[in-house]
Amino acid sequence: MDFFIDKVILAPMVRANTIAMRILCLNYGADIVFTPEIVDYSIIDCKKIENERLGTTDFINSNSEVIFRTSLAEKSRLIFQLGTSSSKRALKALKIVENNVSGLDVNMGCPKHFS
Repeated sequence: MDFFIDKVILAPMVRANTIAMRILCLNYGADIVFTPEIVDYSIIDCKKIENERLGTTDFINSNSEVIFRTSLAEKSRLIFQLGTSSSKRALKALKIVENNVSGLDVNMGCPKHFS
């Protein structure tokens, strides 16, 4: 895979890879940035909303919590990491975000309880 050769990459880190962190890393030279691992159940029922005030696209759950936030500034270099144990849920979740990211990374082996 030549795609990752000689690249500066912000790896996926839970509770660290916020939109602010990702854009900061891109501004300081990162070639590729990952979202934190987002579990399939948490994104499946989200509504996609264009946040004009912030200039972002927000994926909001039924409790009005932002589960995932992105912007055009990072789209061309953003990889969405999905935590899942089901191919059907994974496909459903990835269909929700596919037009707002450049790549998809499926994590089916994370040992953390929330994954």
